Amino acid sequence: MALATATTLRATTLRDNPPACPQNAFRWRVQSALAAKVNRRARVSRRPPTVPRASGDAAAAVVDVDDILPAFGPGSSEWPVIHADLRSGKFGTVKLVTSEQAVAMMRDAANPAALADVRPRIDFAEFAAEDTNEPLDVRNVPYFVPHRSVAKRWQGYFLCTKDGLKERDPGFTSSFARKFPDRHAPIVVACKTGGDLSLAPVTVDPVTKRQVFPEGSSQYVDYSKSNSLMALYELQQAGYTNLFHLQGGVTNWCASGEPHRGDENAFYFHPTILPGILFQLIMVEGIVVRSNLAYVKKFHPENFDLINQNNQAYGMINDLVQNSPINWMFDYYS
Repeated sequence: MALATATTLRATTLRDNPPACPQNAFRWRVQSALAAKVNRRARVSRRPPTVPRASGDAAAAVVDVDDILPAFGPGSSEWPVIHADLRSGKFGTVKLVTSEQAVAMMRDAANPAALADVRPRIDFAEFAAEDTNEPLDVRNVPYFVPHRSVAKRWQGYFLCTKDGLKERDPGFTSSFARKFPDRHAPIVVACKTGGDLSLAPVTVDPVTKRQVFPEGSSQYVDYSKSNSLMALYELQQAGYTNLFHLQGGVTNWCASGEPHRGDENAFYFHPTILPGILFQLIMVEGIVVRSNLAYVKKFHPENFDLINQNNQAYGMINDLVQNSPINWMFDYYS
């Protein structure tokens, strides 16, 4: 702290007291820049360290801001370890209910249950459990929220991901407690698909280091894993004692004919996918332009410069694709 204070004072002194002699102006500017750089490094060194990602069993994992072992992201164990903890009841029993049973629980006059929908906010806005005749207690507490990094969110926009790239809510259990303060009331936790603990998780072979896919799962989906199961893992640690897991998730709820709004099979447009649509259209156009110009350059070189000169847009798109990772597609013409 003393070093940082001294460095700050020196940087301020150099900045506020430039030399009167013109011959020393260059030296003054260099010293000011170096002092400011050291000052920035001193400020960065006082920032709290980031939480590392743990591997192995859950005992090696790192707790998050709510003193919870997270089920996803920095500090979490691998899913097979969390899956085993859920099945063994390490933090509590996972009680499975069907959509029909969940509706009956929510309409129980003596002790009505609530439905905690942990899907992202846009998914919840598109379709969800709802009854206009007999209102159901349904509350949205997203497990995944838009990424704090603007750059990361824009990566998702370019991939046509609604609301951009997401991350686990680092204070999920605190967010949940604000919506569900009673930790002993019956709560049905649901996501889009539900996940199935009876299925074996996708694992990694310790010898070949390749993924092992149980029957029904693939490299694209692990049916033993879901947002609601990850949420249950954390909520059990937070002291919720009366949790239920919705079989098949909200999608199955809607498909079963239970009261809901929206269509679980429909595609809903959202403006956050527009950057991705525009980006992909530009890339498709770029591929066409690059392919045409590469062909002309190889077989009709006399026309190549003429096309570039008369159509600046073609030239710009050609240069864009030529300097992109997909340029290997046109090596045939070079």
